[in-house]
Amino acid sequence: MKNLILGVIAKISKMDAEAKQLAAKVEAQSLLIGALLLTIGKNGGMNEMLENVRKAINAALDAADTPLKSDAEILLNEFNNLLLLTQLLETNDADIDIDALRSMPGEKTAE
Repeated sequence: MKNLILGVIAKISKMDAEAKQLAAKVEAQSLLIGALLLTIGKNGGMNEMLENVRKAINAALDAADTPLKSDAEILLNEFNNLLLLTQLLETNDADIDIDALRSMPGEKTAE
C-alpha cells in the first residue's frame, strides 16, 4: 500500500510539474506575441494582421463541428483577450511596478 501511495504522489508531482511547464510556455508565448503586436502596431501593420487572424478563426468557427466549434470560440476569446491586454499596455505606463507585484497576495516574484 505504501508503494501505491508513493506512486500516486509521484504521478501527481509529475503532472503538476508538467502543468507548470505548460503554463510557463503559454505565458512566455503570450509575452512574445504581445511584444510583437506592440512592435507591429508602432510600424503600422497591425490592423491587417489582426483582421487576417480573426478571419481565419471565424472561418474555422463556420466550418467546425460542434465540439471543435467550442474550441475555436475559446481560441477567438483568448485571442481577443490578448489584444485587449496589448492595447492596455500600449495606452498605460509600460514600466513594471515591482513593489506592487511584491504586495500582491499569493504572488511571488523572482529576483
